[in-house]
Amino acid sequence: MSGNRGDLSSKIFNLDNWIMRFFSRIFDVVILNFAFIICCIPIITIGASLTAMYSITLKMVRNEESHIIRGFLKAFKQNFKQGTVIGMIAIIITFFITVDLRIIGIIGDDKFKVLQVLCYVLAIWAYIIFLYAFPLLAKFKNTTKEVFKNSFILSVINLKWTILLILLNIPFVLMLFYSGLSMFLLFTILIICGFSGLALIQSFIFGKVFEKYES
Repeated sequence: MSGNRGDLSSKIFNLDNWIMRFFSRIFDVVILNFAFIICCIPIITIGASLTAMYSITLKMVRNEESHIIRGFLKAFKQNFKQGTVIGMIAIIITFFITVDLRIIGIIGDDKFKVLQVLCYVLAIWAYIIFLYAFPLLAKFKNTTKEVFKNSFILSVINLKWTILLILLNIPFVLMLFYSGLSMFLLFTILIICGFSGLALIQSFIFGKVFEKYES
C-alpha cells in the first residue's frame, strides 16, 4: 500500500504530468503578462512589448518556447525600433479618432453624422490591421510598409478568423462598461494574466493563419 502511495505521489509531482504542465503554463502566462506590463510603462514602447509578447505566445502554442523572460527580452530588443514605430502610429491614430469623435459629440450637429460614421469605420479597420500587425511582426521579417499591407490582406482573406479574433475581445469590452465591479474585475484579470492570456488564445488562430506562409 505504501508503495502505491509512493507511485501516486511520483506521478502527481512528475514534471511530465498534465497537471504540472498545466500549472507550469499558467505560471508562464502570469510571468509573461508582468513582463509585458512593465515594458509598456513608458507607453511609447507598447508596440515593442506587444511584439515581444506575441513572439513568445506564438512559440507557446507550438511548445517551442524555452525561457520566458529571456525570450521576451530578446524579442523586445530585436523588434524595439520597428515595434515602437508601429505602436506610435497606433497611438497617434487612436488619439486623433478619439478627439474627432469627442468634438463631433460636443457639437451635436446632424451634419457631422457622416463624419462620425467614417470615424467609427476607420477605427474598426485600424483596430483590425493593428490586431494582425504585431503578431505578423513577431513571426516574419517585413518592412513597416509590408507589415501594414500584409496585415490588411491577411485580415480580409482570413475573414472568418478575423471575426473570431474580434469576438474574443467582446467579453473584455462588456466587463469594462457593465458595472464598477466588473470593471474592477477586468483590471484585476488584466494585471494578473489578461494580456498574455488573450494573446495566447489569439496565437492559436494566428498560428493557423500564418502556417500557410511560413515556407
